Amino acid sequence: MLDQQKISLGRVRQAYRLTSNEVETVIQAMWPHAVFPVELWRRAHEAYWKDFADSNQTVYNRENPALPQPCLSDKRLHTYLFGCDIMDFFRKLSGNIHANALELGLKYILEETYDEIENIFPEEREFLFHSLKRLETEDFLDQYSPDSPLFEEPIFTIPASSYHFISHIFVDTILVNRDDTIRFLRNYPLHKEVKGITRALVESILKVISSENSFPEDPKVQTEQPAVEEAEDGRLVFRIPSTVWRGKPDHAVYEDMKDSYPLPVIAYVLFYWCGADKPETGHKTPVGRKTQLGRLFAEKEYSDPKSYRNQMNDLLKKADAYCIVKG
Repeated sequence: MLDQQKISLGRVRQAYRLTSNEVETVIQAMWPHAVFPVELWRRAHEAYWKDFADSNQTVYNRENPALPQPCLSDKRLHTYLFGCDIMDFFRKLSGNIHANALELGLKYILEETYDEIENIFPEEREFLFHSLKRLETEDFLDQYSPDSPLFEEPIFTIPASSYHFISHIFVDTILVNRDDTIRFLRNYPLHKEVKGITRALVESILKVISSENSFPEDPKVQTEQPAVEEAEDGRLVFRIPSTVWRGKPDHAVYEDMKDSYPLPVIAYVLFYWCGADKPETGHKTPVGRKTQLGRLFAEKEYSDPKSYRNQMNDLLKKADAYCIVKG
C-alpha cells in the first residue's frame, strides 16, 4: 500500500484532465523535492522481481540489471530519456525471471497508477507476456531439425518494439506529493474524483491556502497569480495578467511564467504579445523572431537555426489547444 501522501501522475492526469505538457510542467515545478520517479518500480522490484533475478544470476549466471536511479542534483528530470532507461531495464529483466513474476510486478505498478487498467495497452501486454511464456515452454532448438513441425516456420523472436509501451506509461507511474500537487493545480478544475483525490480533500487543502492568503497582500502579487478556467468547448482558458509580460525582456517573461504555465502558453505570449512593442528584439520578421525565442526554450544548442524555429512552431501549434487571453 502506498503512502497516502503520494499519488501517481496517472491519477492526477485523470482527475484534472491534464495534457502531456501540463503533466511535464507539474513534474519540473516540483522536482526534485516532491517527485519520486522510480518508487513504484522499486516496490515492484523488491516484491516480485529481485529474488528471482538474484537467484537466476547465481544459478544460471544470467544478467541481473540494476534499477535506474535519477540524479537528484539535476536541474530537471528528463522524463523521456529516463523512461527509455526504465524500458531497457524491464526488457533485460524479462530475460532473467519468469514471465508470471514479471507480469505480476507490472500489474502492481499499473494498479497503483490507474483506477482502471483494462484499457492500458491491453494488446501490447498480451502479446509480450504470451511471447515470453511461449519462450519458457517451447524448445525452439527443434526448429533446426528437419523432422520438426516447426522447421518451416520463421525463427521465433520478440521484437524490441514490444517493450515500447513501458516508456509510454512511465510518466504516469511517477509518484508525486499529493498535497503539493493539489496546491500547484489550485487554479485547475477537478474534473473527476479518483483514488487518492476526492473533491472534499481538494476543497479542504484549498481552504487552508485561502485562509493563509486572507491577510492583506501586495496588490501586485495578487494580480500575478495565474487564472485558469474551462470554456464551454472544454478548452482551458488562461487569463494572463499584464504585469507578467508587458514591458519585460523575453527572458524575464519566461522566468516569471515557467513555474505556473505550460510551455505552449508561454511561447504564445512571447511570440504574439511581446514582439511588436519591443524594439530590442532585433527581429522584424516572424522567422527571425521564432529563431530567437526558440533559443530561449531549447535545452541544447543547435547548429541549424531551423531547429529553433521548428521547436517554436511545435509549441505554438500545441497552444491552439488552449484559449489564451489577456487578464
